[in-house]
Amino acid sequence: MNEKRDQKNQVLLRVMMAGGGVAKRKDLVAAGVTSWDLHQAQSQELIRRLPGGCFALPDANPVDINLALHQARRTCLSKVADLGLWLLEEPQQIHAAAAHGNKIPGCVVHRVSGGQTLVAILRQCVRCGTQLEALVVLESAVVKNKCTISRLRREFTRRQDTEGRAVVEMIDPQSMSIAETCGRYHLRQAGYNVQGQAYIKDAGHLDLLVDGVLGLEIDGKKYHNDPQSWAEDLRRDTMYVINGVWRLRLPAAVVLYQPGIMLRWVEQALTMIDSKMK
Repeated sequence: MNEKRDQKNQVLLRVMMAGGGVAKRKDLVAAGVTSWDLHQAQSQELIRRLPGGCFALPDANPVDINLALHQARRTCLSKVADLGLWLLEEPQQIHAAAAHGNKIPGCVVHRVSGGQTLVAILRQCVRCGTQLEALVVLESAVVKNKCTISRLRREFTRRQDTEGRAVVEMIDPQSMSIAETCGRYHLRQAGYNVQGQAYIKDAGHLDLLVDGVLGLEIDGKKYHNDPQSWAEDLRRDTMYVINGVWRLRLPAAVVLYQPGIMLRWVEQALTMIDSKMK
């Protein structure tokens, strides 16, 4: 009996967590949760009841609770992180999906009826975000195998989808990180020829290769702050020198949030390389 109850609770918690820790009664029932299951979960203090036929986990985000009380839920750029996609910056206002379409204090409201597909949320991101913000989200959907470029092309075929089509054509499915995506975008916008994940003999792949002569390695602490990664970086540094590859090592934070500095360094490095080739 306890095993069956645990299974029921797991279903309940899975649905709740998919909604940011908050779920409507009708959605829980649709997932196979009964009124008795809800009663038992409340008695065990696994969930708590909210007004309007909603339930919340004890540690549910107050933002998601507030949205539920307004018969709304996260969407667009505010849903991206929950989907496991890249996000350059959290939007200044919460983007909320609501069938009623009425104003919600502190929110950008999208009138949405029923459930939403991933592609529908990606479309919202293109409409509300900057070109770079949209590229980061859509590219990560492709990189993480949640969507294909061909599927996105089919989605953005309407006459008003010019911006969406432009973003889709910028996608590089070989991108390894949000920093690489942003770096490539800013460099191409500045007029440079940029190749992502360029292979260098015995050294592996460069994050970016600019104008065919300058390599960029974009470092984040997460991937370069342990002994094994440090040793591999030193080995690759040696191989780049042996192969005659000019290279800059850039902090990810600079590439993401101070692209002007990155562009200045790249310009200076290319000027130096040109002078050496004369």
